[in-house]
Amino acid sequence: MRIFTVTSLLLLLIVLFYCCTNDVSKKAASFTNAGTKKCQACHKKEFELYQSSDHFHAMDSALSSSVLGDFNNSFFVYYGDTSFFYQRSGRYYVRTKDTTGIKKEFLVSFTFGWRPLQQYLVRFDDGRIQVLPFCWDTRPKEKGGQRWFHIYNKENILPDDELFWMSYNQNWNYMCADCHTTNFSKNFNADENRFHSTWNENKVSCESCHGPASGHIQWTENGDKNDANKGFAISLASKKIHWKMDETKGTALPEEVIPHDTLIATCSRCHARATRFTDEYHHGQPFLQSHLPANVNQDNYFIDGQIKEEDYEYGSFLQSKMYARGVTCINCHDPHSMKIKAVGNQLCSSCHSPAKFNVAEHTHHKENSTGSQCVNCHMPVTTYMVVDDRRDHSIRIPRPDLSITLQTPNACNKCHTDKSANWASANFMNWYGKLIPAEKTYGELVSAISKFISESEPSLYKLLTSNTYPAVIKASAVERYNQFSSVRLTEQVLFLLKSDDPVLRLNALHAMSSFPPEKILAEAGSLLTDPVKGVRLEAVKTVAPYYARLDAELKLQFDKMLNEYLVIQGGLSSRPEGFLNRGIILSQTGRQMEAEQLYLRGVNLFPTFAPFYLNLADFYRVQNNETMAKEYLNRGLLLQPRNADLHFALGLWYIRKQDLAKGMNELKMAAEINPSGSSLVYGYSVGLFSTGKVKEAIAILENYLAKNGNDPLILDGLISICQDSKQLEKANQLIDKRKNVFGY
Repeated sequence: MRIFTVTSLLLLLIVLFYCCTNDVSKKAASFTNAGTKKCQACHKKEFELYQSSDHFHAMDSALSSSVLGDFNNSFFVYYGDTSFFYQRSGRYYVRTKDTTGIKKEFLVSFTFGWRPLQQYLVRFDDGRIQVLPFCWDTRPKEKGGQRWFHIYNKENILPDDELFWMSYNQNWNYMCADCHTTNFSKNFNADENRFHSTWNENKVSCESCHGPASGHIQWTENGDKNDANKGFAISLASKKIHWKMDETKGTALPEEVIPHDTLIATCSRCHARATRFTDEYHHGQPFLQSHLPANVNQDNYFIDGQIKEEDYEYGSFLQSKMYARGVTCINCHDPHSMKIKAVGNQLCSSCHSPAKFNVAEHTHHKENSTGSQCVNCHMPVTTYMVVDDRRDHSIRIPRPDLSITLQTPNACNKCHTDKSANWASANFMNWYGKLIPAEKTYGELVSAISKFISESEPSLYKLLTSNTYPAVIKASAVERYNQFSSVRLTEQVLFLLKSDDPVLRLNALHAMSSFPPEKILAEAGSLLTDPVKGVRLEAVKTVAPYYARLDAELKLQFDKMLNEYLVIQGGLSSRPEGFLNRGIILSQTGRQMEAEQLYLRGVNLFPTFAPFYLNLADFYRVQNNETMAKEYLNRGLLLQPRNADLHFALGLWYIRKQDLAKGMNELKMAAEINPSGSSLVYGYSVGLFSTGKVKEAIAILENYLAKNGNDPLILDGLISICQDSKQLEKANQLIDKRKNVFGY
């Protein structure tokens, strides 16, 4: 009898999973789109509901039936500059500035959305479609609507800004199209620098969610009536869950948790802050097969996971207890009209006992008042795009007491704006203090981790190992806080590499950046064959710096995946990152000249993107061409005079040339521009120390630690300077602190 090793068995399972995933994709690829009109005859009720939805009005051609804005010779003044809106021969025009600052006429090709605001799109000859910055507020006049406004409201966005309406960050093909059309393919040709984008319908149609309907139409004629998917590649019908009311808790709980990941992944395509990295998409595949969702980190969210930036619903909902118990989007929302299924607290009462929760004893507000509405406490509103109110879908217990310690918003003060967080906390604790769970919230744990204190490592370990906390928070934490390298945390990262959840595998790869090369190659190399494309691509990035160490077998597999990575990044090269990412990985794998050419092309296409200048300067430094290195740093600073990284690199250039005065001046400027950049502060302090200014170097590092916590790079710098200056007692104290906090 043949005996499989554990490794062989794991590889076999991966291959089987990969083949099954491919079978799903092949089946989905065999279907074709039939168009919304084909659905109407048999699904009249659903289609009538759909016509009232945001999906139906996601986008349209610019016609009198779709344009809601005032194009009757109206105008809008933005920072002293006037733009004009008018019609001619039944077509709609805007006269406004282009990237040169010259005012020109632009034809409006499409409308974009319909409530509470409508945007407008302009098509260009190279296939680009750009989003104009002027929006029409479609709300009633008595609610502040029926007016033009600028999408960035109080920011003065100039023509050379990457947020200017003709720049890459306002490009519809990349930023918006996938979620406002049906069957969209970006089709960007990097060699031509042109889009050849295609799509079937100017709306989010039935097939956007259900998938291509050709198989379903055949099924209605002569298909297998036992086919649960009815001729589609997938079924979005919720699986049968038996809910039972827990009388003590006053909440319906499932007898068995049955997740519906197919539905969640389908909705997530457009209701997540995410990047679609490939045109290849088949309904029913894992979300990370085509998209990379943003983490729940402090760049986009508050430290406790509440929404901060324009985060949509996915990252929030995955934090919720409802998601953990099998609740899906369509439990609350009608999937065709998108409206909630019941008005007010009646929706929540379908699962939560009104006798327990819809009473003044629980809400502490008058019946039917604003404060008595469940959503206002558990799903508070944040306004985006100036007028668009959106609810936080983490559906959390409001905790004004944590606002004080975590510096986070809370639902109470969203309404009671004239009161302090202390006032809200005092009332909250009086009403609910005895009911607060003893276990710390994940926000409290993440806050402790972020401070780099002795409680940080235990908090991170607890977060990663407890079943109480959501996977999306674990994924974000393991990626962001990879500085902690205790034995047990290292083991946990390796455990997460084998998780069933691709988001956890992906972020465990991020966390491996601090691992020794041999450990990275041994563990990350196996994920080059991961069944989920997003994870495979991250494995390529993780392994690439150690390309020269690969054995023949792993190198063969890596080269195959590298080609996949390069093709995908080429398709993303309507943006500077597509050139930058290819350049970096080619440089890491020894293809320096190809990397140089990509950086140079990137500079020509995106001249204000600073990383190109930094990478070119470093490329020429390695080539011992210091003249060209300085030229590109200077060129970058002409365009980005306040870029701290460029100043820092120029400072190092001067120091290499023994011009310490100019070098230190540049390093100082970099640290002053970005005082929270640990590497910049570290470099400046080392420079000070090397020029004999020991006290100043130590003071800068200690000041950073006082403001930002025990950053490991800053700690190491301080330890090194104290050792070199014979302050051994202080150095030993710092070494003990580092061990206490980081485990090494």
